[in-house]
Amino acid sequence: MKFKPSYTSSIAEDIMAERLIRAQAVEFLADAPMRLKSGLISPVYVDNRKLFSHPEAWRAIVETMASRVEEYDLEFDIVAGVEAAGSMHAAALAYRLGLPAIMVRQKAKTYGNHSRIEGGDVKGMRVLLLEDHISTGLSCLDAIRALRGGGAQVTQGVSITNYAIPIDTYDVIAFEKVVRKAKEMGVIDDEHEKLVLEWLQTPWTWAAMHGVVASAIEN
Repeated sequence: MKFKPSYTSSIAEDIMAERLIRAQAVEFLADAPMRLKSGLISPVYVDNRKLFSHPEAWRAIVETMASRVEEYDLEFDIVAGVEAAGSMHAAALAYRLGLPAIMVRQKAKTYGNHSRIEGGDVKGMRVLLLEDHISTGLSCLDAIRALRGGGAQVTQGVSITNYAIPIDTYDVIAFEKVVRKAKEMGVIDDEHEKLVLEWLQTPWTWAAMHGVVASAIEN
């Protein structure tokens, strides 16, 4: 039986952006930029793991993801999430859709079958890869290699948020909309909005252009 999505409207996107901000899953750090694991120095930090402790916000995100699957007409047999946060969002989405879920480990197990794939066999399966957030896309590409190595067909990926990195994935909400919503809510001012939007366009050169150094390091 085909599931019925709850909504796909711009109103839903607006609600989603507000929930991400209120859950502090998106933090704006223009005054104290952070060096991400990738090496990027960023004036914004996304941690969608915080949604787990905000059930109403998380439910809204999962419903929007389900609606996006319908809107984009994605076809797949199983939902895969990248360890660790991605796997929890993947399990929630799979439960919503009535489909199985698996997890892609960041590193292979050191015992048993030494696999990176947990939860079931993916050979010959059409897999939708779900990331909670994509900053550079490197972990996403690594997970795709692991899944294909296990015999899966991986043609589609989706993320809750994405810094508009040019890899072939679908995002649930455009990150620019989250930034503009933060400005509307008074979380950031005009100057901070301009800085973050500029960073989204030139993330690798933004810090050098502004003479910015990181005040913290992502761990």
